[in-house]
This record gives sequence, structure tokens and C-alpha cells, in this order.
Amino acid sequence: MESKEPTRSQRFVAAMLEQCARDKGFAARLRRADNPDTEPYAYGILCALGVDLKQDEERCPFALIGAALSRDKRGRDGDLGLGEALRHCVEDEEQGAARLRRLLVCRRQEEVCRLLRPLLAYMAAKEAPLCHARLLDELLDFPSEKARRRIRLRWAQGYYGHDVEAETAEEGEACAS
Repeated sequence: MESKEPTRSQRFVAAMLEQCARDKGFAARLRRADNPDTEPYAYGILCALGVDLKQDEERCPFALIGAALSRDKRGRDGDLGLGEALRHCVEDEEQGAARLRRLLVCRRQEEVCRLLRPLLAYMAAKEAPLCHARLLDELLDFPSEKARRRIRLRWAQGYYGHDVEAETAEEGEACAS
């Protein structure tokens, strides 16, 4: 049986979770990456893991996900996509839909990272089982117009998918009658 080599994002997430669990000072420095003004405190951490700080399209997503992982209390990566994780933690479905719509209209990676900062903090507080490695991959692909469209559709499907599946099942039953 072949074992798949972990992706760069999966290795980053695993390293961050392991180090944060061992070293609270490390987690505190990494949390500072959540704010553009204090992000330089985390540059040493990001550089050590091969992140090119000069490339905004690389630095911003890694800093965002690193900061989100520093708040993780579960100690492991989740298995839900962004849309599913958002649906999992909101109490008011319309409020969650409004947050999602703000993300779906983003055209630039910098903008989506900025909007995700408070949302990821909220999800961490609610202990939503978000797959950070998948989100990191999506953010790294976000600058590509073709990938951006696919990513936004995946997020929407994840959030609204339960309703679509239920409606499809009801329609199927109605058609069978």
C-alpha cells in the first residue's frame, strides 16, 4: 500500500500544531502574525519553514493560517472545509450567510485574508473542526482566477450544501409519487 507524501500545507499545519503544543511562547509569537502591524514577530517562524516573506501571495496565507493554528485548542487539524466549518459554528444561519457572501465577492487574496482573520478567530473560539491545510491550499491558489472561482463555489457548496441535498431528496420523493 502506497503512502501519500504530505503536502507542503499539511506539513506546515502539523509542524505548527506540534510546536504550539510544546511551546506557549512560540504560540504567542505566531498569534502576532494575525495583525499586519505585529506580523514581523512571526517572520522567523515562517522563514524557518520555507515561506518566502518577500512574496505577499505566500506570506499572507501562511501567516493567517499560522495565527489561526496558534489559537487551536483541539491539537489537531479538522476535516471540514471553510463553508462547512462556518455552518457548524454559527447560531444564526443568515448571519453566517452574510459572512460567507463577504468572502465570496473577494477578488484579491489580500482581501480574503483580511476578512478571514476575525472569522478564523471566531471559528477557533467555537472549536469548529476546520481543515487548515485545505484552507491554506485554497488561499495559495486564490490569485488564479480559475482557481478562485472553483474555491468560492466549494465554500458556498459547503455552507449551503445541506439545504441543497435535502431539497434534492424531497424533489426526488415528490417526482417518484
